[in-house]
Amino acid sequence: MKIINITKQLPFKKSNGKMDPNRMDTVVIHHSASMRPNAYNSVELYKKFAQLHINKGFGHISYHYIIDNIGDVYQCLPENEVAYHCGNLTINKKSLAIMFDGNMEVQQPTPQQIKAYKELMVWLTTKRPDLPIILRKSVRGHKQIKATACPGRNLYPLITKF
Repeated sequence: MKIINITKQLPFKKSNGKMDPNRMDTVVIHHSASMRPNAYNSVELYKKFAQLHINKGFGHISYHYIIDNIGDVYQCLPENEVAYHCGNLTINKKSLAIMFDGNMEVQQPTPQQIKAYKELMVWLTTKRPDLPIILRKSVRGHKQIKATACPGRNLYPLITKF
């Protein structure tokens, strides 16, 4: 797994607040809900996502990590920054958001995305001593928090398998 930190390259209008790492107890999985092309410039696409989220009033991109079609993992937001991603402010203030590129209602996650996701989750659950048990037990699809199709029918069954 390759994690590419692009936090400084993305538009950032304002902070939504800081998360206390000791309260972080959830990982929420999302999909972009847009058709993923076979080839694209991930950084340019994520700049557009960030600007779209800013235009909605979110202050910055709403995902901490995005997994692209070739399995590269992009850190788009510092882990301690609150992301408006799941429609529940209480959960937003104590969760990390991971998004898969693609419309997982109609597309399948690529094998590279699944591999990168598993590696990312193992990394997240072992990099800090307070997270291994908490994150493994509390990975949620967006639809478990708010009525939505996200993270898509083709991704949802896979999110707790890491």
